[in-house]
Amino acid sequence: MKVLHTSDWHLGHVLYGHDRTEEQQSMLDQMVKIAKETKPDVFLVSGDVYHTSDPKPAVQKMFNKTIATLCKTCPEMTIVVTAGNHDSSTKHEIFKTPWEALHVFTIGKFDKDHLESHIIEIPGKGYVIAMPFTYERFQPEDIYQQLIDLVDRKNTNNLPVVCSAHTAVSGGDFTGHEDINDQRVGGVDIVKISAIGDGYDYLALGHIHKPQFVHTGKHNARYCGSPMAISFDEAYPHSVTIVDIPKHNTPLTDTN
Repeated sequence: MKVLHTSDWHLGHVLYGHDRTEEQQSMLDQMVKIAKETKPDVFLVSGDVYHTSDPKPAVQKMFNKTIATLCKTCPEMTIVVTAGNHDSSTKHEIFKTPWEALHVFTIGKFDKDHLESHIIEIPGKGYVIAMPFTYERFQPEDIYQQLIDLVDRKNTNNLPVVCSAHTAVSGGDFTGHEDINDQRVGGVDIVKISAIGDGYDYLALGHIHKPQFVHTGKHNARYCGSPMAISFDEAYPHSVTIVDIPKHNTPLTDTN
């Protein structure tokens, strides 16, 4: 299963009074171009689509138009979008049903009563566990492992398993972020990577803007980073990540 992993678009962000709409539209156009050229099975956005929980209508239109263009350009591709700490869960949930008709899955809030809704099956290719940002006090301690175990019972053909999480993981490089201390980064509690469980083939992380692997000994947990700088302190390359997973419990063949 080939996955294009991106996050932290922060659409609607204004930098010291400067409207960045033109830059953001150019970035979205590049996303469509990359998807067209690489033909991923899954286009995964791991949170923070918007910069605020109440984006302007024009900003929402920019996002919706891009998703529609992606559907038209890559009709066989599944799109999975989860909410981040900057997003409103409602903005992601309101058009959830019509989007699914186009193989677009927008996961805005954690639903403890319907855990299956967080498991997206990519027919014949694999599974995506889509967890939006949720404060720890509102989720079971072992929720990721519960979801991984649910997938394991379904995954009789040994297909790849991707887990998406929008959080701050200990051991990461938080360069460029504001509000950093021993417990939190950017308003989000730092968690040990072990809290996300075990049994996934690739952990698609969002929230931290610097692209990087989080060292676990398996080389399969990564922050793709933001595709464009959100502040002047983010003086490092920005990109997306493309990962090719041959099958479940097999080392990655390609990550760039």
